[in-house]
Amino acid sequence: MNDIFIILAIPFTISFLLGIYITQRMRIISYRGNAHLRQDKDGIVGMEIGGLSFFPIMLISMCITIALPYMLGMENLRNEVEPASMRILQILVGCAFLYIMGVKDDFHGTSTWNKFTVLFLTAVMFPASGLWINNLYGLFGIFEIPMWIGMPFTMMVAIYLTELPSITDSPDGLTTGIGTLQAILFLLLSIYGNHALSTIIAAATIGVTLPFTICKRFDKRWEKTLMGSSGNYILGYILSYLTIALTRQCECRLPKEAIMVCIGISIVPVLDTIRVLKNRVLENRGILTPDKNQLQHRLIRTGMPKEFISPTIILIILTFTTFNTACMYFGMGMTPTFFIDIIAWGLCVFFIDRCIGRHEAAYALEQWNKEYGREAWEANIPIETLRKKIMDFGTMGLPSDMISDDTQEFIADGMTGFGRMTKRLFDFIISGCCLIIFAPLFLLCYILIKLDDGGPAIFKQERLGRFGRPFTIYKFRSMRTDAEKMGPMLSHSNGEDDPRLTKVGRFLRANHLDELPQLWNVFMGDMAFIGYRPERKFYIDQIIEYDPRYTFLFQIRPGVTSYATLNFGYTDTMEKMLRRLEVDLFYLKNRSWWFDCKILFLTFISIIAGKKF
Repeated sequence: MNDIFIILAIPFTISFLLGIYITQRMRIISYRGNAHLRQDKDGIVGMEIGGLSFFPIMLISMCITIALPYMLGMENLRNEVEPASMRILQILVGCAFLYIMGVKDDFHGTSTWNKFTVLFLTAVMFPASGLWINNLYGLFGIFEIPMWIGMPFTMMVAIYLTELPSITDSPDGLTTGIGTLQAILFLLLSIYGNHALSTIIAAATIGVTLPFTICKRFDKRWEKTLMGSSGNYILGYILSYLTIALTRQCECRLPKEAIMVCIGISIVPVLDTIRVLKNRVLENRGILTPDKNQLQHRLIRTGMPKEFISPTIILIILTFTTFNTACMYFGMGMTPTFFIDIIAWGLCVFFIDRCIGRHEAAYALEQWNKEYGREAWEANIPIETLRKKIMDFGTMGLPSDMISDDTQEFIADGMTGFGRMTKRLFDFIISGCCLIIFAPLFLLCYILIKLDDGGPAIFKQERLGRFGRPFTIYKFRSMRTDAEKMGPMLSHSNGEDDPRLTKVGRFLRANHLDELPQLWNVFMGDMAFIGYRPERKFYIDQIIEYDPRYTFLFQIRPGVTSYATLNFGYTDTMEKMLRRLEVDLFYLKNRSWWFDCKILFLTFISIIAGKKF
């Protein structure tokens, strides 16, 4: 064990001292790079590169670590280092290829094809040196992996993890901070498994990235500096080696559960990068196009102070690592632990998205408040509604001394803030459970609709919801695909014998099964179980011409069912729409938990009794 600590101390000390001296003197500005570019006052495109020193420093520290036991005649230390020397050479060769390509990319730009070629060649070095993932030790029920699967799989993992820092690199320096944290955690695993090679590499990596992280944190001159491709690819390649090597029992003396600890260390940056790449593809942008969609930028959009961003992300990574370690210690299976990780990350992203929505809405409210007064925002009237209707229908929701006698009295939401919060929590939990319970019924309805006429099973339509914002409502399609070829029509315009209904659709409509996909709308927060029925903008504009009070409903989420629907059913004329509006406004003014429970109970009774509505 003492030898392991000496092996740790030598590369870390050399890398750290060289990093402190060299890194500060190798911050170079490139004017021809093609990633994360910026323009100065003269319009010249450039980027500050601070990672050029990473590979030279690691080369020096690792070579000295290998040579020192021979030079000093330290037999025990030499026995520890000697088996690792050939693998270190293989890693340094791979780093050299990536460093050359990275420097060219930083200063002259490199095509995606050239990058992939170099990444492929360096990834091939893992299985070529006898290191590939050959066992998942029970994860997903998989144990030994054949060579013809394990080798290409290892190469895919190596390519992705090597490219990862380049995708996420930004001027905030968080990529190096996360890389340093991952190297520290891998170092602890290496020491625990008494693995000399991983200890040397992890210690050298920490020593070289720590000075960069310190400069980014405390030196304002480094504010615009990035690692650049020359530093990103070296960091990514080292972390990919540590991930692959420490999951192999034949490579080190770690228990088989170490694979889940390694997953816990890397899962946050890996999953966040998948989310970023998915968004770039959906937005028809290049997957390597820089943007501000990474986790740190999204946390900034929640209103979190910048000094808390890095500690928060580090805390999230430590939480996943600690959780996976605890699960393995107490004997929880690998597969359940992995799925819990995925669910936890999904909930984390969902929570961040909600916080972003609240913060950005609050900022918009604040700006509107400066223009039109506080009470307008206490009423929760949406910006677009007030701005569009203020000239036509008066300044609804503004202080009483600004409201003329002919202006309608504002109707406020009758439910308390605590009631709204608990109602949303109830909707979220119940809709999530229902989505799981009714999954077989979803599949059956989907198959029946497909067999009926072969058209799409899910009907999607834009409706206006809370704050007047559009959202997509989902239903099982009950009508022919050309049902509205003559323009927008209400679903009950032709009565119960509407010829536009399909055979299966008539059955689904009669038994309210076509509404099942709206559980997803409730789960995502676009709708609630109880509210008012959402309409299309086409009809809302017509209603507002007769009665502008419809905009008051935008204070709350629309519902799968409503008090008005329960009493009057669906509407097919403007007269019925205005009558339904009166009931919806009554619900808005008087809504409460007990009122919602009453509506929900009566709705179930009506469905069981076969009432048409």
